[in-house]
Amino acid sequence: MPNDLNRPTRRDRRKHFRLRWDLPATIYDVDRHLERPCTLVDLSTGGAKLAGVRANTIPEEFRLRTPLGDRRSCRVIWRTEETLGVEFTDHVDGEDSSGRRLVVREPTDT
Repeated sequence: MPNDLNRPTRRDRRKHFRLRWDLPATIYDVDRHLERPCTLVDLSTGGAKLAGVRANTIPEEFRLRTPLGDRRSCRVIWRTEETLGVEFTDHVDGEDSSGRRLVVREPTDT
């Protein structure tokens, strides 16, 4: 009988610590005239879990507006019927001049 105790769990394979949020957010893509409300289930520095959408209607790449007003570029990593797992494709530079919020910049082709 195989020993499942030595196999890493889903949590063990994550690259970033996740915080549970369960707050409203918005998936949007200006070029596609897409704007869909969703629930930001959990969040990490590398990505997020989004729920409350028909996942098959969401493109592979889009923007996410969080409850804090942040806007992040996202790429879908996995999807189920009503849930998306996304990674952030923009880069975090650090704190802004007030020292309170992270500044996010778009990826460059350099």
